[in-house]
Amino acid sequence: MLKTFQYAVGAVLIAASQLAIADTAEVKISNVSMGASQGQWWYWYPGGDTAAGTSAELLNPSFADAATGAPGTAMGASVTDGSAVARAQLNARDPSKWDIMGVSGSASVDASGGQGGFAFANVIERSILVGGANTTLTISATLDSFKASGPMSQANAYIEFCFNGNCDNYTEAFVDGSGSYTGPSILTASWTSPSAGDGAWVNVRFGLTASVQSMAAPVPEPAAAALWLAGLVGIGAIVRRRRI
Repeated sequence: MLKTFQYAVGAVLIAASQLAIADTAEVKISNVSMGASQGQWWYWYPGGDTAAGTSAELLNPSFADAATGAPGTAMGASVTDGSAVARAQLNARDPSKWDIMGVSGSASVDASGGQGGFAFANVIERSILVGGANTTLTISATLDSFKASGPMSQANAYIEFCFNGNCDNYTEAFVDGSGSYTGPSILTASWTSPSAGDGAWVNVRFGLTASVQSMAAPVPEPAAAALWLAGLVGIGAIVRRRRI
């Protein structure tokens, strides 16, 4: 009976540890580059604005944090609730320059027990003036980590160009808890200016997202919990009697 009791307690502890395993979502990038080629070989956007940002939030209970700044500057947002964590980070290659060249960033969420959350890292989200005569603007980055586990977990990285309401020039990487990411490790998107003159403005969005909604651990009914505890007490009494 003592061995049976030990096996029962062991099974309970294993089940509890499995319930405590967090669902996760994470995306990390590095080596961000942006450059113009062909045509007039130039692009321009004003610095010193708040066209980049990070935000993180946990939902139950709710905690939130956010930061904004110029593209290419370092910033971060992070919230915790027990073992649950949501965080977003942007790291600058040269904090003195408003340029996304060499930027790295991440967004991640870890949650369990019914907690959920999300994290966003916007590398850049603004209008950029691109030279005319078929100048092509290209943005790329390396995907260093891209994963999700749990039935309601997902991660995403995207680069999008929108001109005159048309957003057909984009690239996206996506992963969820149903399987591993098998796409390319380099994320790249380009847009070519249709202007034959001094250039055209294009709206650019480059961001990372991670989100998790974990499942709540089942709570025993009061009667079932009482019977379970009574059973353990009974097993303990039997063990004590056999030892006497």
